[in-house]
Amino acid sequence: MILELVRLAIKNLSRRRLRSSVTAAGVAIAVAALYSLVSFQRGYQSGLKSELDRLGAHLLVVPKGCPYDAASIALHGASWPCYLKSEYLESVRTTPNVSVAAPVFMSAVYTPDTGVQSVYCGVERNILGVKRTWRVQGRFPASGEVLVGSEQASSHKWRIGETVGLPGLPNRTAKISGVIDATQGADDLFYFLPLKDAQRIFGRLQELTHILVRLDRPERMEEVVNSLRGCGAGLEMNVVPLAHLFHTIENLVQSTRMLLGCVALVALLAAGAGLSNTVLMAVVERTREIGVLRAIGASAGNIFSLIWVETQALCMAGCAVGIVVAAFGSRWIEEWLRSRLPFAPHGTLVRPEALVIALCLVSTLVIGTLAGLLPAWRAAKMAPVEAIRAAGGA
Repeated sequence: MILELVRLAIKNLSRRRLRSSVTAAGVAIAVAALYSLVSFQRGYQSGLKSELDRLGAHLLVVPKGCPYDAASIALHGASWPCYLKSEYLESVRTTPNVSVAAPVFMSAVYTPDTGVQSVYCGVERNILGVKRTWRVQGRFPASGEVLVGSEQASSHKWRIGETVGLPGLPNRTAKISGVIDATQGADDLFYFLPLKDAQRIFGRLQELTHILVRLDRPERMEEVVNSLRGCGAGLEMNVVPLAHLFHTIENLVQSTRMLLGCVALVALLAAGAGLSNTVLMAVVERTREIGVLRAIGASAGNIFSLIWVETQALCMAGCAVGIVVAAFGSRWIEEWLRSRLPFAPHGTLVRPEALVIALCLVSTLVIGTLAGLLPAWRAAKMAPVEAIRAAGGA
């Protein structure tokens, strides 16, 4: 019975192919907007959590300035506009409840010929106490050596023990002491030098770009932040609680998500109204046909089911097209969203997920059900004789 209803519904919809296609396209646009929004929201939240986990630090100590810019530079790599004095490191290390204070000097070099950015990080061995997800093949670099991210090692086909020229730094060579296994983050693209080597190469002796701080008791974060801000160097540096920072960033993009959510909701409602109008027009055009069906024994429930199945078939066709279009267009959607956000995590933000697809299907079923109620009810309440007479008179 259900298969017969579906077959008959598809046959009826194919009578007005252009009208059915336009209506399904409206549903597809609304579903694509919903799919992209929900996928982006889940990807963004997951990306922020992954960034925090990969960074491994609870606090980020940076020079005075915008903490959001500093966090973005520390995570993704770039040249810093200002620096911390190395002497501040001791103030951070002696603060109660600080387990690890890892100094970092970061600088980016652009190669004019290729336009590629090479990011160098000067670090000390205690960075391993913060980057606990690192798996190093080889060993930590000594003076004159470099620890390479997995992506850079793969693209250059470098091997441990090989002496190579440092990209973007003419006449500079270093021996590869180790390679970091893939982290799925920006670390895969960085070159890690001993701290003093990096400071000397870039002419910034006794200066740092940031300090990564891990606490032995994270629940004491507020106390540590207050202690650092109140120390002698407190006026010269920003102390940024990373968990709070990412929460604040997420709140900043909440308004963007709400706006996009409203757009998706309006699109769904408009698609539902168009769908209901299309099926209602089809019911009016088929008044005689519905009267004949009633006259030969079809019940009001049979007519209601037929019109409702037609509505759902049209809705599901649009839903399928919308999901496919959004999935294939996710790269362009993500690029557009990234260009308008104050901070975007590394990695893919809009990606297919079974839960998102299920949400789109359920939402479409709800819209189809609501949109099909009025046309199905109107068709079901037609009296056979009156329907045939009215159509004949028309």
